[in-house]
Amino acid sequence: MGTYRFFLAIFVALSHLGITFFAISTGISAVVSFFLLSGFVMTALITKSYSTADRVGAFYLDRAMRLFPQFLLYLVATLAVVLLLKPQSIYLSDLTPVKVALNALMIPLNFFMVGDLMTGMLMPQAWSLGLEAVFYLVIPWLIILKLRVPAFIASAAVFLCAYAGAIDSDTWAYRLLPGSLFIFLLGSFMHGRSPWKRRVLIGSFITSVVLSGVLLANPLLMRIAMLDMLAGIAFGVPMVLLLKDLKLPKIDTHLGNISYGVFLNHFLLIWIFEHFGIRTWGALNTAVLFACSIALAALTYRFIEKPVVDMRHRLRRRLVDESEPETTKFSAPARARAGV
Repeated sequence: MGTYRFFLAIFVALSHLGITFFAISTGISAVVSFFLLSGFVMTALITKSYSTADRVGAFYLDRAMRLFPQFLLYLVATLAVVLLLKPQSIYLSDLTPVKVALNALMIPLNFFMVGDLMTGMLMPQAWSLGLEAVFYLVIPWLIILKLRVPAFIASAAVFLCAYAGAIDSDTWAYRLLPGSLFIFLLGSFMHGRSPWKRRVLIGSFITSVVLSGVLLANPLLMRIAMLDMLAGIAFGVPMVLLLKDLKLPKIDTHLGNISYGVFLNHFLLIWIFEHFGIRTWGALNTAVLFACSIALAALTYRFIEKPVVDMRHRLRRRLVDESEPETTKFSAPARARAGV
């Protein structure tokens, strides 16, 4: 799924350049697909390596090691650019030391609509990382305690309330976990082959198409982010189902490795480009921006994230070894030969 993640990151960046397709925000739809992917991957990871309550702390450590190394690097780099170049943006209009500290904690970014944090966001796109982090806090317990189905139903109900206009759609359906958790859980249900899970996925796909059609036929019913989210579900569910079992060439892994850096660094580069007078995003300027973003992401993956990836994998192997009885433990080569 690396190539898919890479293009999702590109679509997020395109949306921040003001580029849309058929009036659909590529950024919102791409973020929805990221939610689906996260639900699938986290369920596979927890099932394999962190399936008991005593390992939840290790799972949190694993996720912190995944999210924070490049995030903190780009946060510091963006702060340096802000101090040196002083870019003009509503996101930077009231940056204070306290808000910088809240940025570094990541989770507060998910609640930027509270306490006026929006005017102090060094990486505006990182609000969704805050939401991902909140999801990471709850997903192991939903799996271990077998609460995914009631959580899915409750979250879908919140989403439908937002669709009906009873609550703010942008906040409760898109930004916060109560209304978006069911999307993560759709991805979670893609792990395994239970017939009921497949029925839930098919039903959710059909429902998203129908609800999108209702909005398109009645523009007065349109809610902020709602059509883009439904489009993301309708596109993302079959895409993730198709890709999750495909064996792709090694380039897929490489593209997946740099996708996180592209997601993190594009606002930084946009502000640098704007400082030097590049404020319109035709084909050439956009291509140069993405070339810089991809090159920078490749460097930060190699020198910042890759060493931590190896540490995460050693942690998982240790947990797996500890869970195996002494009489059944294999060496790493033996495990490879046995297919485990």
